[in-house]
Amino acid sequence: MERLLIISSNTQKMRELQHFFEGDYRVQALPLTNGNIMNELTVAPDCIVVHAETLTRTKLFGIMDFREQESIINVPLLLIADDADLEIFKQNVKPAPDYVVPLDASMRDIRLGIERLCATSEKIKSILVVDDDSVSLKLVKSYLDETYKVNCVKSGMLALKFLEKQRPDLILLDCYMPEMNGAQTLQHIRSMPNLKRVPVVFLTGNSDRNMVMNCISLHPSGFLVKPIKKEDLLAKLKQVI
Repeated sequence: MERLLIISSNTQKMRELQHFFEGDYRVQALPLTNGNIMNELTVAPDCIVVHAETLTRTKLFGIMDFREQESIINVPLLLIADDADLEIFKQNVKPAPDYVVPLDASMRDIRLGIERLCATSEKIKSILVVDDDSVSLKLVKSYLDETYKVNCVKSGMLALKFLEKQRPDLILLDCYMPEMNGAQTLQHIRSMPNLKRVPVVFLTGNSDRNMVMNCISLHPSGFLVKPIKKEDLLAKLKQVI
């Protein structure tokens, strides 16, 4: 069952939306406040629905921060708002909504929007890239963005936090990282029951023999060496996913 997060500035509307969609989705409903939405999250949503009325920048502080989280930024978002509130939302919340319906939209129209977003999201495979090198992270993301839904984190610990809420189709993992290296990160990933079958491909520029052998001994789905050409990376990932 797909997971739907409903966020609304109107408590009555929030409850109406929650009641309407509960039979078809696993729903969590939260008020639109300037608080920390991430702390209240109990599901990893497949789609986010935001119902917004009489917006101000202050009201959006919570969702501004929430929308920029690595585990959330690529989740499709449907906005229910009038033209004025749409403009305020787009000026302050990045990325912009993926689908917009007016405040007087019927539940049927809202459902169709959600179904369209979920269907589009399902077609795109997701990849988590883990690398402490910001330059490498940005480059690899640019290689993958056109083909995959890409999330990036800069350490093994951040990867594990991400994986508590999201299950990617593939993990692209650097070998040599401070605090928790690639081999240690993979061992932790393999201990998480829902992630045991997620393929992991190592991508590293480190030539330390012991480090490389430690990573290979864990039988990853692939081992690639940086620098790597875009077409070579995409070809390998296509074989694995």
